[in-house]
Amino acid sequence: MLSTRGQISAQPSSRPPMLDIVSNLWHPELNPGGFVSLGVAENTLMHQELSDFIAKAPPVTSHPLTYGDGFAGSHKLRKVISTFVNKKFSPESPVQASQVLVTNGLGPAIEACAFTLCDPGDGILLSRPWYGSFPSDVAARAKAQIVPVSFGAVEPFSIDAVGVYERALLQARKQGIRVRAMILCNPHNPLGRCYEPHVLKEYMRFCGKHDLHLLSDEIYALSVWNNPDARGAPGFTSVLSLPSEGLMDPALLHVLWGMSKDFGANGIRLGCVISQRNPDFLHALEANSYFTCPSALSDLATTSVLADEGFVASYIETNKARLEARYATTKDFLEANGIPYATGVNAGFFVWVNLFALFAISQGTSSDDLWALQDRLHNTLLEEKVFLASGSVFGSDVPGWFRIVFAHEEGLLLEGFARIKRAIDRFHHTLSEPASIPIERLSLE
Repeated sequence: MLSTRGQISAQPSSRPPMLDIVSNLWHPELNPGGFVSLGVAENTLMHQELSDFIAKAPPVTSHPLTYGDGFAGSHKLRKVISTFVNKKFSPESPVQASQVLVTNGLGPAIEACAFTLCDPGDGILLSRPWYGSFPSDVAARAKAQIVPVSFGAVEPFSIDAVGVYERALLQARKQGIRVRAMILCNPHNPLGRCYEPHVLKEYMRFCGKHDLHLLSDEIYALSVWNNPDARGAPGFTSVLSLPSEGLMDPALLHVLWGMSKDFGANGIRLGCVISQRNPDFLHALEANSYFTCPSALSDLATTSVLADEGFVASYIETNKARLEARYATTKDFLEANGIPYATGVNAGFFVWVNLFALFAISQGTSSDDLWALQDRLHNTLLEEKVFLASGSVFGSDVPGWFRIVFAHEEGLLLEGFARIKRAIDRFHHTLSEPASIPIERLSLE
């Protein structure tokens, strides 16, 4: 009795695996048999500080219990966000409250942008590896499609990468796909790096040349920290801080940010779209904002947090120090066990690791067998009750890569690392069976 799409959603394969993880999380005393989640991009390092602050926020009054100021964020919150962005993102032109639209998270913000900018079948350029939810964000309702950009040997954070985008764009056009936008994730998830200003300008020039909307996802903007092994790594630069004159039409430039990552508050469900020169775009978003309306309580909590500049400054600095320490713990584990990882990381709270490098796989192994092998490894990790997000979710070109999220207290991290080691041991034994793909164990210790 369901619609066609309802029948698809009702299939067990449509259920997000993350739901089984987050509903059964490990606790050393209350649930020792639960999952250790190192796969969901959550930062729990500052939860105590944030919850203590919110608990002291002003009490709820009558106004938030109504529809308030509408569905696109309260007047006060939009003003507070514009002040916050002007201070932390250094925009070339100050952001006004009227240029901010608030949503119930950044995923819904991306989805609303795709719905507003694209007709069904239109394309959005996105580089591999990508944040795993982008494809469904733009496709589920808007029916847009991702146009994948694969770099191969090209450094993805260099100017040379812009040419790779252009080739992908032209190829999509040959296939009859009208490309309307590109999504740039800066700082990048899952690679944990930032784009230099001169590279961002080239992306802006590219979008200007082809009349593309540039959606800059800057949700990790303030989660940039010091990595002693990457002292030359660039810090965060917002596209808002760069002059668009001579590069692109500023009406095509849009920035997205939210509370989930920089403030470790995925559950608050609050994001925003900032567009300084396109009132029609904002009006269209607002016309449909009933579907992306944030909770008034989330609105109040966020207003209280962002309005306190002293708390924000202290929070950001403490968070950076804790992220740096947890990255060091993770790096020690990876290097002690011979697990290669993407270097140059100084942003976000994850590291991109190559678990296949622990094994010598026959060069003649087919691509299908390699991806099947990755699925087997992922399932083995789950059997050991540790969750990592696999490269398949991120559109990775190369099998065997996983993302480890390290923004957790040390006890949870160490428990997760122990389970990863057990899973790799088990995986090696299963590959020793006669029907398995030829593989040889390398040193794990």
